[in-house]
Amino acid sequence: VELAERAPQFTQTPRDVTLTAGEDHAIVAVVTGVPTPNVYVTDKDGRSIGEGQIVKVDKETVRFSLNIPNIQPEDSGRYTITAINGVGRPAKHDFEVEVEVEKSAPLFTQVPRDVTLTTGDEHEIIAVISGVPKPTVSVTDKNGNLVPGEGQIEEIDDETIRFSLDVPNIQPEDAGRYTITADNGVGRPATHEYDVEVELAE
Repeated sequence: VELAERAPQFTQTPRDVTLTAGEDHAIVAVVTGVPTPNVYVTDKDGRSIGEGQIVKVDKETVRFSLNIPNIQPEDSGRYTITAINGVGRPAKHDFEVEVEVEKSAPLFTQVPRDVTLTTGDEHEIIAVISGVPKPTVSVTDKNGNLVPGEGQIEEIDDETIRFSLDVPNIQPEDAGRYTITADNGVGRPATHEYDVEVELAE
């Protein structure tokens, strides 16, 4: 017996999700229709993403699944799943995918080292710090005062920054113990102490 033609209809649609970067995500839908519908997923720009698997559940029903491995923040956005079989109008459903980067406390991977300088030298303070979100960095002197100057932040990758701060024309009174602090509101701030010695020029 031939089944009567039926326009496609979703009985299960992909839900809105918030994921962590690096996860695998399966887009799953169940759709009825005669003849068996074609099912595809498009991104916010209308581009088709991947080849989904179609498994027959019964004569009128199929289960569609599409796996997205190692999802990344740039995969965030609105997606549309469409089922079409030439009967009636295609069935469409929009769903949102949000991808967040896993948060991590700041950690120094390179710290300023103890240095001996000569009066009048320029001192460049350099540190490399990982953390999500990106940490703010400050340097304080032995009295707890912020070292003046505009620290430069350079992004190395999604989780790592390089901090540099130039201290020009160093003087004997600049000698002492300094503390560099990185804080991003996750866990405890990372701190590192280092010593600066200043010798008189010959």
